[in-house]
This record gives sequence, structure tokens and C-alpha cells, in this order.
Amino acid sequence: MPVQKQLLRRFPFFEPLTEDEFTRMARSITREVVPAHTLIFQEGETGDAFYMIHKGEVEIYSPSEQLDSRLNRLSAGDWFGELSLIDDQPRSASARTLSPTVLLCLPKAEFRWLVTTYPIALYTLVATTQRRLRERDRAFEQELATRLQQLQQLHETALDITRHLDRGRALESIRERAVELLNSAGGEIYLFDSKLHLLVPQAESGLNSPPVRVGEGSTGRAFQSGQAEIGKQHRRSTTFELAAPIKLDSRSLGVLTVFRTSKDAPFQETDRTLLELFASQVAIVIENTELHKMRLAKERLDTELDDARRVQRRLIPETPPHVPGFQIAAFWHPANQVSGDYYDFIEMPDGRWGFVIGDVTGKGLDSALFMANTRSVIRASAGIGGTPVEIIARANDTLANDSPTGMFVTLFFGILDPRAHRFSYVNAGHNKPLLRRAATGKVEILQGGNRALAITPQFPYTSSEVELGHGDLIVLYTDGVTEATAEDNTLFGEQRLTAALMDCGDASYRSNSAKQMIRAIDQRVRDFIGAQPQSDDITVVALRRV
Repeated sequence: MPVQKQLLRRFPFFEPLTEDEFTRMARSITREVVPAHTLIFQEGETGDAFYMIHKGEVEIYSPSEQLDSRLNRLSAGDWFGELSLIDDQPRSASARTLSPTVLLCLPKAEFRWLVTTYPIALYTLVATTQRRLRERDRAFEQELATRLQQLQQLHETALDITRHLDRGRALESIRERAVELLNSAGGEIYLFDSKLHLLVPQAESGLNSPPVRVGEGSTGRAFQSGQAEIGKQHRRSTTFELAAPIKLDSRSLGVLTVFRTSKDAPFQETDRTLLELFASQVAIVIENTELHKMRLAKERLDTELDDARRVQRRLIPETPPHVPGFQIAAFWHPANQVSGDYYDFIEMPDGRWGFVIGDVTGKGLDSALFMANTRSVIRASAGIGGTPVEIIARANDTLANDSPTGMFVTLFFGILDPRAHRFSYVNAGHNKPLLRRAATGKVEILQGGNRALAITPQFPYTSSEVELGHGDLIVLYTDGVTEATAEDNTLFGEQRLTAALMDCGDASYRSNSAKQMIRAIDQRVRDFIGAQPQSDDITVVALRRV
């Protein structure tokens, strides 16, 4: 619709016009009401009109596939679109409304008449354009300086992260830099406490900020939504508040919040982006400090386990005893730093020798400690003397009354009488040993089984006995041998162990010592496992009559 002449008098380039010319312009100009966020013209289009803003706001921008670049922001009394009409070139930028806007549109022909008839009008337009360009250049320079300062701050913050492994100091450094760079009056870092279900302040800001409920205020909403939040309420005072969630992968850990007083300018979208960058630094700090804590804890645990391994290694006999008429050998290969397997040789008061092999349930330090306790109890009971049943029954009662809930040990205990060449034993839930007879080359299983130790006190254990001939070989072992696993998940099993012992009956093996024989067994197990890591402790004890 045509416009009233008084609307045009606010624009300086119309001042030279006569009254009749004002009337002509008013008739040719149309008034258009344009909704917010509406495209007025697009970069590359041919210009066909000159625009004056009566009400509202317009953004001049350079479009991009990723993020549009704002060139100018115009309001009532400003104008745009003159350059493409002056030089007859396509539009060099795009224009769109930011709010409901009233535009006064002057057709190209009338605009050309105006600037050719009144060069002073052209001068006014060009001078205004130059002023806008200078202002824009200064704004770009200021923005560039600000961005450089922000990058420097972020760089220094990243350096602080590497310098401060103490989480509190690193978080406080980030909070201070965020407050400074965003020209804020203060700020706070909140981390979510899952037990309290509250966001708890962390940095030593001096604000004495109370915890915040999830969904409450800008801080609580930012945590709940996972998106930065621009608000205007900080505690009880009227302030401008900006909160950005602290996220690690898909987990929300907390919120970084800064605020300005009501006298300061409100936060803008660029502030939101910057605070999100600082919030990501907080997430890195938390991750780094947690990793550092885990590394320190692992180092402490490794040290404790190394100490435990050294102590445990001293509990394992360094060399087997020398018993006339017999060869004794053993090996002990823990899968980890400490082991639940053990073996022992106990010299009895009457010249007999006790043989022990055991496997504590579970793995790790608890099993190793229980193994050490079992060794002490067995040795104490054997020192009193008696038959294998009496020794094991006393040890079981002690362990059953004192052991932690759920802990038990499978154990084989045998007594060798070197003079009588007899071997009596009690098997408390352990793998049944194998006996290779030299005379026949056959392999027998030492029968007999009872309940493992530390489960039931007063258990009625039973014993068995075998006589050993020249060259006979007994092999005691833990389940780490038979359950050794190949790459295809096949178990070594009792059949392969039996086959290894039967091979020891060949002529080429008959002159081998007990030590050479268990080395052959060890090599077979290792060849079977191949590159697979050892999954369980492996212990073998061999007793051979020569």
C-alpha cells in the first residue's frame, strides 16, 4: 500500500526533494509487513528494490551450509539493498527479518531516478554505507581480538589441566578463567551427586552456593536437558545467568554456571558457545583426575601384590627335600601376581615326609592370604603328628571355624614312609593324582575323595595307601594343568596328562629324573596353550622311587 509522506522524512536522502517529488515517492513506495525470520532477498539475486525499515529488525548475512555469517544488524531508520541497484550487480549478501518488520520498498526505477536527479542523495547513501563498513570492520577486528583472547585462555586452561592433577585446583582455574573471559560477576561449577540427587558446588568460589535440584533454575535445567541455558535468575537477585552442561561422552556430570549483574549486558549466543567449550574442559579435568586416581590406586595395588608375591614365594619351598631312594621335583606357575595354589614338603618327627598340594577357591589377594593361612595350619597339625586322617581332620576344624564365608581349599595330603616305600594319603576334594607303574608302563588314578577343607567341621575324612615299586612315579597337580586352554577353547584335560605320563614309560624316558619328567609335562602344557595367556595357576609335584 502507498505510504504517508511523513514516514519518508525520517530518511535523510529524501531531504532535497520538492513537495511534488515527495508526493511522487510516497505513491511509488509500498509498505510491507513481513513476519519474523522471513527471507527478503538472497545472495546472487538481481536487485529490484531498495528497502527502508520503519519498524522491526533485519539481518544482513552471508549464507553458508554450516553456519551463516552475520554482516550487519539493522533496525528502524536504517536502509539496505542500495548497492546492487547502484552498480547493477547481483546481491552480494542475503537479508532476512529477525522480528516482525515493516518495510518501505522503493522500486529500482524510482531509486535510480532519485540518485541521478539528486547526487547529494547518492552521496548520503554511499557515505552511510562507508560508515557501516568501517563499523563492521571495527566490529570484526574486535571480534577477532576477542576470539584470539578466548583461544589463548582455552590454551592456558588446557595447560592448567596438564599441570594440575589435583581436581580441585584444576576446576577452580577453569571457573576463574570462564568468569574472566565471559565478563561475568561470578560463577560456579556443580557436579551431580547421585546419592543426594543434587548438583553440588565444587570450586572454592567464595559464593557459598547451595546445592541445586535437577530441573531447577538455569543450572538444573541445563543438567536435565543436556543443553546450555540462558536465564535471568540467579539465586534471589535479578541477574543474567548462563549455564552449560558438563558432559563426558553421553553422561551428564554437572554444570558450569556464570552470571552477570543486572547492570551488565545479557549473555548472547556467542557466550553460550564459549561456555560450552569451558564445560568440555571441565569434563576433561574430571576424566583425567579419575584416570590419575585409578592409576595411583593400581600402582598401590601392584606394589601390594608384588610385596605379597615376594612373601608368598618365600612360603613355597625353594628346593625339594633330599629323601634317600626317592626323587622329588615341583614347579609353581602363578597366572597372576599372587596365587591360590601352593605345595609344601613337611618333615615329620618320625622320619616320614608330608606332601601337600592345594588350590584355594577364587583368585587374587584373598586367595593368596587364605593359602598362607592354610599352609600354617597344615604345618602346625602335621607337627603334632599322627595319621594323614588325624592331621587333615585337625586342620579342617581350625580352618572351618576361622575361614571367611565362602572360602575353602581343595587339598591333597600324603605321607611318604621312605623305609617301607609306602605312601598314605587323604584327598580333600582335590584333583586325583596319577601313578605311573614302571613295571607295566600303565597309569593309575589314586582313588579316594573327601570334602574340601574349611567347609564342614568334624568331617569324617578317610585315607588310602599305595606301595611304590622301583621307578614308580606319582604326579600331584592342580586344575590349572587339566583346564589349560588352547586357542580353540579346547582343554588340556586328564587324557593328555595321562598320555604324557605313559610316554615317560618309554625306554627313552626311563632314565629321566622326576625333574626332567615334570619339565616334559610343563612343556606339553605350554605347547598346547600356544599364544593364549595362562588363565589359572599351574602347580605340579612329582615323587619317584629310584
